[in-house]
Amino acid sequence: MSIQRSFSLLPEGGTAVANAPAAQAELPCPVFPSVKPDNWPEGMQAIADLIVASHFPMFIAWGPELRMFYNDAYAELLGEKHPQAMGQPFPLVRPELWPQLQPSVLDAMAGNAVRLDNLMTGIVRNGRIERRYFSASITPVRHNGDVIGIYFVLSDTTSRVQAEHRHAFHLKLTDTLRGLVDTAAIMEAASSLLGEFLGVARVGYGEVNMVDRSVSVDRDWTDGSVASLAGESRPLDAFGPGIIAQLRGGRSLRLDDIALDARAAPYASGYASIGTRAMVIVPLIEEGQMAAIFYLHEPQARHWTDQEVALAEDVARHTREVVRRARVEESLRDEKRVLEMVNRTGQALASTLDLETLLQAITDAGTELSGARFGAFFYNGEDAQGRTLQLYTLCGAALEDVEWLGMPRATGMLRPTFDNDGPVRSSDITCDPRYAALGVESSMPPGHPAVRSYLAVPVVSRSGSLLGGLLFGHPEPGVFTERTERIIAGVAAQAAIAMDNARLYEVAQKSARERDDSLRSERAARVEAERLSHTKDEFLAMLAHELRNPLAPISSSASLLSMQFKDEPRIRQTSTIISRQVRHMSRLIDDLLDVSRVTRGLVKLQLGVVDFRDIVAGALDQARPLLQEKEHAVALHLPQEPVYVRGDQTRLVQSVANILNNAAKYTQRDGRIALRLEAADGRMCLTVSDNGSGMPAELVPCVFDLFTQGARTLARSQGGLGLGLTLVKRLVELHGGEVGAASGGVGQGSSFTLHLPCAEAPLDGACAPALEEPGAAPLARPLRLVLVDDNADAADSLSTLLGVQGYHTAVEYDARSALRRARAERPDAMLVDIGLPDIDGYQLAQQLRAMPETSATVLVAITGYGQAGDRERAIGAGFAHHLVKPVDMNALARVLEAVATQAARQGSAS
Repeated sequence: MSIQRSFSLLPEGGTAVANAPAAQAELPCPVFPSVKPDNWPEGMQAIADLIVASHFPMFIAWGPELRMFYNDAYAELLGEKHPQAMGQPFPLVRPELWPQLQPSVLDAMAGNAVRLDNLMTGIVRNGRIERRYFSASITPVRHNGDVIGIYFVLSDTTSRVQAEHRHAFHLKLTDTLRGLVDTAAIMEAASSLLGEFLGVARVGYGEVNMVDRSVSVDRDWTDGSVASLAGESRPLDAFGPGIIAQLRGGRSLRLDDIALDARAAPYASGYASIGTRAMVIVPLIEEGQMAAIFYLHEPQARHWTDQEVALAEDVARHTREVVRRARVEESLRDEKRVLEMVNRTGQALASTLDLETLLQAITDAGTELSGARFGAFFYNGEDAQGRTLQLYTLCGAALEDVEWLGMPRATGMLRPTFDNDGPVRSSDITCDPRYAALGVESSMPPGHPAVRSYLAVPVVSRSGSLLGGLLFGHPEPGVFTERTERIIAGVAAQAAIAMDNARLYEVAQKSARERDDSLRSERAARVEAERLSHTKDEFLAMLAHELRNPLAPISSSASLLSMQFKDEPRIRQTSTIISRQVRHMSRLIDDLLDVSRVTRGLVKLQLGVVDFRDIVAGALDQARPLLQEKEHAVALHLPQEPVYVRGDQTRLVQSVANILNNAAKYTQRDGRIALRLEAADGRMCLTVSDNGSGMPAELVPCVFDLFTQGARTLARSQGGLGLGLTLVKRLVELHGGEVGAASGGVGQGSSFTLHLPCAEAPLDGACAPALEEPGAAPLARPLRLVLVDDNADAADSLSTLLGVQGYHTAVEYDARSALRRARAERPDAMLVDIGLPDIDGYQLAQQLRAMPETSATVLVAITGYGQAGDRERAIGAGFAHHLVKPVDMNALARVLEAVATQAARQGSAS
């Protein structure tokens, strides 16, 4: 109802406010015959006209009783009290505010202007109380020199105050969660902060299992008015199908009163059992499925505001991200521990050929890796008469304590293992039908270790024969997971290889006495080896690609550690070790790929006329780190005139660098290495000689064979796989040349020669370097980069590293999110992985090239696919550069410098 229509409802005159202050009652205020403005003095009418015309909430309170006259804007704040409040005393209209405002009102009635900031008041609308904040100006109203009332002007500051409160809350939440690493503590802290901030009875975080269709609460927070749900698990169906459908769709649920919601009302008893009548539930979706929920519960009906729901969604997403990051870090620590144990296991298995020692090492390693309380290895062997034996080793129990139990019975639980039917895993053997089917015999014999969790994995040789079975047990249920089974399967595979090696050793000793039989076995083994060699080549090509991905985050993290902690010697030394080993691993992977591709005839040379002196210079640059590390003296003898050959410059540099690395590796510190290039009679010869360890005569003819190396110590200090010289021989032969090796013997040094046919000199200008374009002013802002990789570790670590280097980075884990970000932010460059979950990197590049927002964005492929065909396909899809994981940060830096130059040039032109 408008103010003008309210005048007809105003009372004429009235009585004084009860309990009004004496000073107020004695004010010399005129008695107006009416509260209608048209009956007021001219000054008062002017103020009334100003109030009515204003869009801001305003009112006058005049006379000893502080009777009110207000405008439409203030009427909205009165809610259901309007229009009866017009002309009524202010203390009676707003009794909830009067104790707080009385000192300020008296101050204004004394003639002083008063300002109040961010005053909170409750407004009743539709039966609900809304909290609002206002800033107020209280000015005295004078008549004939006397103060006869006060003039209120209000400004709604609710949005600003609530924003400040939310901002402070987010800062506190971030600071609190930053120092936590335990996922349960993270959930509990986030729940308590939000619950206290919003005044909610219960806040919690539940993990959803869509297979079992259940939700489990690990930790929650309550204000004491309701019980905690921590440790409980409830079926999703108990919430109602309509509600679950909304949550699975990724939409938050807000129920002010469960009894009034058609979807929830039929399940009200279930909600009542947990003391809930009003709630907000925020679903957390991962990979298209609901993975968790964040909930707010109230035992009474409550009106949830949009701001409260939005804040709950923010906290839920923030908490989920912190929990995910904590779990990733925990998983990395656990993965590191497992890898270290697997590595120790491999070393232990490779260090012995004694069968008894080997079996015990296998049993101990499997027990430790699985987390079992008890472990056993039952081994099928043969004695001298060919009879089958069942030998076994134990871990977690003394052999003499259980030896009297004898060999295991062929029960339903054990038969699959000894019949080589694959692994058997039971979360609780006492509930397993195969165990229960034994009836009264299913109980453990007296003295048998208590077992509920059970895992058994057969150990099978490469030939497919059963060597034995690894059995593990634990007195608690649910200890062994699918991951545990995979780890133990890997141990079983290692055990099979080690046992095969032990058997081969026994066979090798027999062969001295049975020469004829060993010769026949050797011929059969050669056929098998040729088959395995072909399989090996294909496997190596696949393995090299798979190994690149984990090296990428390791390399980025090592670089980041080196930059962030450059003043910490131990951390810098650790980072240097990691980086050096990553580079070593990358070189091994590259050699594996190159040898595999060369042996399968897949290498395509990019032929051109090159000066072989440039080849030698490039190879020296590549080998310089190793030469400097070992402090070798290098003597270089090059002719004054160019020595032209027709070949692939990259492959020729690789060949010479491999020869140099080999010389540096097998030459003691402070050694001497000489390179001499000569050309005569249409052929050139490069000789690389050293004063190193030399070679025995029997090694020289096969030094270029695959996997061939000099004498190896147990320490394997020389490293490598014996691939470098093989690769040299194959690449040089592809160029129509040949390589040779010679040595005076052990300790007499070695000499390697490389021969190639010479080529005619190129036409004038054919080899002239391209002129550099004039430079542009440096870019005045950081480069904007978007990284796209579904490998979160690789993307996050590279993003952090680039961020430390001054780049503005953003990360997306799928192509569609990357498209949205690219369209919104128009980055200078995008670093894109090829193997993405929704669409691959090639399709993403094509779509980016078709978008006008990213027409100037430079696309860089960063991928584990490093074949020549992969590079060509990437360039064809629109990528400007192709870098292989782990990324060479120097190469990436050069690419980004070029991007910055291009961006600066475009900025200058525009």
